[in-house]
Amino acid sequence: MYSEFASDPKVQMMSEAMQRRLVMLFCLQCSNGIETFHVTERETSIAFAMRVSEQELAETKDVFMRRGFIDSDWNLLNWSKRQYESDSSTGRVRRYREKQKQQVETNETLQKRSSNALEQNRTDTEQKDMSGKPDASSKPRRSAKPKPEDHPQASEVLDYLNAKAHRSFQPVKANLSMIGARLSEGATVADCKAVIDAKVAQWLNDEKMAEYLRPETLFNATKFAGYRGSLPSPDEPPPDPSKPPPYVVIPEGARWIPGRGVAF
Repeated sequence: MYSEFASDPKVQMMSEAMQRRLVMLFCLQCSNGIETFHVTERETSIAFAMRVSEQELAETKDVFMRRGFIDSDWNLLNWSKRQYESDSSTGRVRRYREKQKQQVETNETLQKRSSNALEQNRTDTEQKDMSGKPDASSKPRRSAKPKPEDHPQASEVLDYLNAKAHRSFQPVKANLSMIGARLSEGATVADCKAVIDAKVAQWLNDEKMAEYLRPETLFNATKFAGYRGSLPSPDEPPPDPSKPPPYVVIPEGARWIPGRGVAF
């Protein structure tokens, strides 16, 4: 991550609190977190990740800029020069592409084998038909059941969760399968987004609950049913966007900002 951290005087002369915030910034960079934060909300998101107030964040930014760690947009300076080769995304991308290529070649081989097998079966069937003997072993084939992670709208819901909760969940089976399962059971995209909105409003600024803004919690079969059932009825009048929802608790010293939620 930053191999000179333990010996760099610029780091060691800072307080432990500032050193911790610098490590948090490194962690965000490693997970591409900084890049996913919208420009207009970047500092708010970074402050939340560091668990500091806006004033403390401003002081932190001033210290880090004077010591040459970041620029005015919170981009880490000389980051790539301090990474081990194994930490570089270039190698990971190259390995990923090679794996994809091998998978394509494997699929093509399997398709050819399948085609040859079908042709052989057709020939065998024709020969049996010509013999006049019934084929007692033939059975109707069942169509393959679609997998939950292949649901066409699962990625849309995952992207919405990332945008609202400032996360970077990847469109992999572990994340998409639970969303797809709920959609396959009859939930709509609007239902899923409504649950996300409600939980983000409740948990995003709660240090203990924020970690549960993830697919495995929100779209667990039992939990999702409860979250969905607690949403306001469609017959109720729409909530006033200038006021917090009734289920949101405003901590002491915080305030409600329409369109953004609870802010400190």
